[in-house]
Amino acid sequence: MAMGLTACSGLVTPQTDAAHKVELDGLNYRVEQITASTWTATPPAGLSGHRPKAASLVQAVEKASGCKVTDSSFGQQGAVLNAQVDCGSRIKN
Repeated sequence: MAMGLTACSGLVTPQTDAAHKVELDGLNYRVEQITASTWTATPPAGLSGHRPKAASLVQAVEKASGCKVTDSSFGQQGAVLNAQVDCGSRIKN
């Protein structure tokens, strides 16, 4: 029986603690924390071929992080938004 459970466990793709799914206007964004103040946001897969709106990606980062985005830029050929956040008093040294 233990062998059966082990075999099934390989079917689940684990998600890292840093990755979040954020829903905005019915679309799912993938947001990931890279460092304490750096996050990335990836647009929904259905938007491929179109440049994602920076405002939506910024909003996704702010929703996932609970912090304010202070600076952002597109990376990876415009497919991912890199963002710096300021969490005010929540930042721990």
